[in-house]
Amino acid sequence: MRACLITNPRSGRGQLDLSSVLTTLRAQGWDVVVRQKTHGGEATKLARAAAQEGYGIVVACAGDGTVSEIVDGLVGSDVAVGVLPGGTANLWAHELGISPRLEVAALQLAGAERRRVDVGHVSVNGHHGRHFLLMAGLGFDGAVMSRVSKPLKQRVGVMAVGLAALQVLPSWRPVFVRAELDGLTWQGKVTQVIVGNTRRYGGFTRVTPDAFIDDGLLDICLITAANMPAAGGQLTSLLFRQRPGAGSAESYRAASLRIQASRALPLQVDGGAVRLKKETPTASGMTYTFSVRARGIAMLTPRGYNGELFQPGAHSASLDAITGSSMVHQGRRHAHPDDGAEGGKKKRRELHVMSVGPDSLTGVDVATGQVFTVIVDATTDLRAGTDGHPHTLAHIQAGERVKIKGKPDAESNTILARRVSVRPAGADDQ
Repeated sequence: MRACLITNPRSGRGQLDLSSVLTTLRAQGWDVVVRQKTHGGEATKLARAAAQEGYGIVVACAGDGTVSEIVDGLVGSDVAVGVLPGGTANLWAHELGISPRLEVAALQLAGAERRRVDVGHVSVNGHHGRHFLLMAGLGFDGAVMSRVSKPLKQRVGVMAVGLAALQVLPSWRPVFVRAELDGLTWQGKVTQVIVGNTRRYGGFTRVTPDAFIDDGLLDICLITAANMPAAGGQLTSLLFRQRPGAGSAESYRAASLRIQASRALPLQVDGGAVRLKKETPTASGMTYTFSVRARGIAMLTPRGYNGELFQPGAHSASLDAITGSSMVHQGRRHAHPDDGAEGGKKKRRELHVMSVGPDSLTGVDVATGQVFTVIVDATTDLRAGTDGHPHTLAHIQAGERVKIKGKPDAESNTILARRVSVRPAGADDQ
């Protein structure tokens, strides 16, 4: 497994000591190189270069800003993105339950699963296209992030964001906008617009608490608080209810959003301010266009993750569709009369892939409904079922079918694969 680790010495936790991480990953057979970004946006170029050089995994050893840059560089590729938290808020790491202790996070990374997730995209007047993994904000929070002092943020963490908010708040006024959401038109004054792909916001609350990262949709919150009492009520709701208050917020779900405003509005993407110094309003004002690329990138998630960000029942629905029964429900396997009947002998199985990790995949047996973890090592022959060319785990996606030949372990429900043949789900039996 070839992996490129990208670090940011200026992230919230500063220069990270990766000695324990490298020891752990190399002990698991990973071939690892470390590269350092020296300025904003460079992680995007480093990630693209790593993909061109054949690295199957790129790991952000930094904060959410570096994660966002790497995602921006790898959208649409088969390269998987992992995260070792080293920033201030580390929202993506918190979403997935990745440990802040690097030695533990390295173990989670080594045994992670590969899952494709949606990626958001924003452009301004048709230019400055940027992808985002977590969220984008337009208005007040964009102004706040543009005022955050990076040196202060390194010293006091998220308090620096709070101080910037206090500086912006007295002079900020609601702005009239026209919004088009999948054909639905809304217009009115907003304090800010949050376009969420995930749930956590700012490290202290959730503005889009019902978002799923694999539904092909963006969760949109229009905050309309027009005065201090309304703003105070909204802040109280966000702090104690962990969701926007209905009195001064409207929530929608859409695949696209188009915001038109008479003047330029500050924009932030994944917690970082987007600088648009040269962009000026056109005859129709400023246009901000948000869209989503469904399952646009593969992210590595810990095996113990509870799956909150993924649509409920997605796996169990596909399992039931395959087995035609209710043997598998909510990811738990029920006893089946054929379980373990092979006595450890090699047998060919056809599995419906549920998730893919760096050195294994998890799938359900099409014939029995039994769930197996398939271990792949250097001796495993991986081939595509249609063309017979050599294959890698990076080419396998959830939803595909694979034929497995190998020795099963009935107690642990694992198979040490001798051969893995890949073919798309729904293909005719050969």
